Amino acid sequence: MEIVDTIYSIINSIGKEKIQSDITSDLSLTRHYIKFIMAQCEKLTGATDAETMGSFSEALLHFMLTVTTLPSARKVQINNIDLDIVIPNLHTLRNSPNKAIIIQVSKDNCLAIQELLGSLALIQPNYRNLWIISGKPLLVECINYIINPLESGTASVGKRNFHNIIIDINKFLEETGDKSLRLFQ
Repeated sequence: MEIVDTIYSIINSIGKEKIQSDITSDLSLTRHYIKFIMAQCEKLTGATDAETMGSFSEALLHFMLTVTTLPSARKVQINNIDLDIVIPNLHTLRNSPNKAIIIQVSKDNCLAIQELLGSLALIQPNYRNLWIISGKPLLVECINYIINPLESGTASVGKRNFHNIIIDINKFLEETGDKSLRLFQ
């Protein structure tokens, strides 16, 4: 709960309505807000461990999905596997997996993610539609969003900066023809 409190104290100091208004008029501002809020979380707590940074990024992603009204299913289970986020929903994942993304947040070691990926591949066989958020780059076939871009070094295939995730989700939904309601243009 302390992590959520930290995220929301930062969000409230900026102004939830201001963030939503800014993002509604220009979705690319999600990059700025994600970078700023994550930097403030690290500054306030001094935490850089995988579990804490993973929890911060997950809470912030939930907030950003809410303010952007991007469709998502959060904290769901399919085939006895816990999924952090499914874009746009479970129905699409089951019936048209190429039009759905599974986003998992790594809060521990790479070995646990490798084991989980085997299970996730049974649900989502397209590795480009499996997105893992981690503090440091992982050696995985799927898309890997790095929380701390300084850890990612030079850009490599499948490695992306976490602050771009909302832009990428929106682009994916546009490319797959998702017609869910959005507040921004």
